[in-house]
Amino acid sequence: MKNKKIILICIIIFILLVGILCFVLFNKNNTKTTETPELTDKTDTEPVNLLEAVLKKNGKTKQEANYYTFAGGEVLNEDSYFINYAFISNNKAYIYDPEKLKIDEVSYKKVYDIPENIKVTNIGIPYGSDIYFYDDTGKKYVIYDDNVDNKVKEGYEMFENSIYKFKDTNTDLYSVAHNLTRNYDMRCNLFYVKDNIIYKIVEEYYHFTEKRTVPATTYKVNGNYEEEKILHIYNDRIVKTDKGFYELIDYSDNGNVYTTTMKIDLLTKFYDDVLTFTYDYVVLKDYTLIPINDVMTNRSKKYLNDFYLDRLDQKPVEFVE
Repeated sequence: MKNKKIILICIIIFILLVGILCFVLFNKNNTKTTETPELTDKTDTEPVNLLEAVLKKNGKTKQEANYYTFAGGEVLNEDSYFINYAFISNNKAYIYDPEKLKIDEVSYKKVYDIPENIKVTNIGIPYGSDIYFYDDTGKKYVIYDDNVDNKVKEGYEMFENSIYKFKDTNTDLYSVAHNLTRNYDMRCNLFYVKDNIIYKIVEEYYHFTEKRTVPATTYKVNGNYEEEKILHIYNDRIVKTDKGFYELIDYSDNGNVYTTTMKIDLLTKFYDDVLTFTYDYVVLKDYTLIPINDVMTNRSKKYLNDFYLDRLDQKPVEFVE
């Protein structure tokens, strides 16, 4: 009798264990069934890189976006600086045809080796097909076109027909504004940086209404970049710090014009994906080219693909774009 009770208890325990196991397995399978569509639905997953974030923001697939690649991008790095038809990288000057970027062909060719003892800190505003750049000592140089038969006209052909030579520009002929900015950590055309503060350069000009010459000056740019370490200025407008990316902009408020910075949200969130910039594109570290306009999430107007500083008609509600 006692043995029968023990056997009965064992059977009941076995049935209970089997029941519990079946219940667990059923719920597990049911959970997988309901969760799998969400995991496989790309529109509902959190982006893990800048390309995914841009595609999700714009509601496009990679095929629909059809982003180009900078063929031969191994010549680029974070110290590469572009103008419309030229760039400087690794102390080498290149000219490039932007149209070839759209057909995945190598778009560039080297035109000059810059002496290794010169540390390039930025590229200058283009004049014709001449390529200007700054170094870390306050000097400005030019790789100039020596082809007297070259016709001045817009486009890559003028650069391609150039015969390039190199010289240090005559700093004695610089404007007062340049002389005010000799002590800097880095320089672009409209701004310079000293001790991680950005200063705007206002060139000397003639005031026709008051009939007087207004002397050149510089002033500090206040913005949300402050207290961060400034590493680069691309396109005379895009600032890279050790924590994020910012666009330098002007805005109007109560009849006055102010210069400040707007944090570029997606570039900052996916900071490590970004290599450098052309006037038109963000260049990723895998050399994918994303139009700069596509990364903007909160901009009141279209980004201008040039070195000119943009001006907003009113003070932004928040300094993030």
